[in-house]
Amino acid sequence: MKIKDRQILLFAIICAALWYRSPILEGYIIPTFGNTMYHVGIIRKTIETMYYPLYELSYGGGFRHFYVPAYRLLIASLAITSGIDPMPLSGIMTIAIAVFIVLALYSLAYRIYDNHYVGLCAALFFVLSPELTIFTSRALPQLLGLFMVPLTLYFVIREQRLLSVLAAMVTALTHQMTLLVLALTLLAYSILQIKDRDKFLLAFVPFLAACATYGAWQLYTMQTLDILSISQVKYHEGTIVDLKLLARAGLVVIPFSIIGFIRTFLSAHVPRDCKLLMLSWFVVTLLLTKNELFGVSIFMDRFFTFWVECMVIFAGFCLFDFLRYLDKSLDKVKM
Repeated sequence: MKIKDRQILLFAIICAALWYRSPILEGYIIPTFGNTMYHVGIIRKTIETMYYPLYELSYGGGFRHFYVPAYRLLIASLAITSGIDPMPLSGIMTIAIAVFIVLALYSLAYRIYDNHYVGLCAALFFVLSPELTIFTSRALPQLLGLFMVPLTLYFVIREQRLLSVLAAMVTALTHQMTLLVLALTLLAYSILQIKDRDKFLLAFVPFLAACATYGAWQLYTMQTLDILSISQVKYHEGTIVDLKLLARAGLVVIPFSIIGFIRTFLSAHVPRDCKLLMLSWFVVTLLLTKNELFGVSIFMDRFFTFWVECMVIFAGFCLFDFLRYLDKSLDKVKM
């Protein structure tokens, strides 16, 4: 099989992503900022008892916790299967999932714009974004969520109904903020497609599946469906995304994404379905990022990461458009 130039470029981008994250493997102890050690504690307990604990181990312990289990069970099951200690394994999986995110963004951008090189440009902007580098170098559930959102949207745009429902259900068990991003994006997209029954159901069924899955889990673990009782919601945890924090998206990513956003909706070559899906994702993540404007004030900085993930796809289209224009201009000069 002949290796194509785009495969070489994708491999180079993946190598760059791996190099950025290689310091994770320099020590036995993985980066401990955030709740990294808290998650490893639950993972160790699961491995030791072969039972996922429903009661909190930190913050005094003894009360039911609200964390969903997908990320922890992934690391625990791999640790049991491989025999690798969950500490170094968490570091290894952080790097592996970061590579999967690159591939998911590449695949989604390719499907949205029907062009492999747009996918490559989006993958490149993923590597160039400080925000995405930070949050894909941390052994936390949000890391898995950053993979599951574009993967689920990829299945939706490919009209793979069963896979989109299964992916939505897994996403629901990954991370509450990830669930909110995906669920609202699917809901917005389904509303925009309400005149087309098949398109509407394509997004609405995964939306229902995600909500039902999370509801069943919270009822099981917390014995209530009241999501407002979760401490992070109750105490309005989160940091406002100001201009300084916005710059973490990437000083190159921001202008390219703005132009790419405009170019996407002006392009006659991008299918209407793809435009509506990207519009839904962009608007939902933007509103969640600035939710303090609506008096919510919950994890604005975490939602921001998902917004940046959408931004790099628009930025990828802008870069491809620019390179294509440059190529045509150079051809005219040669003539």
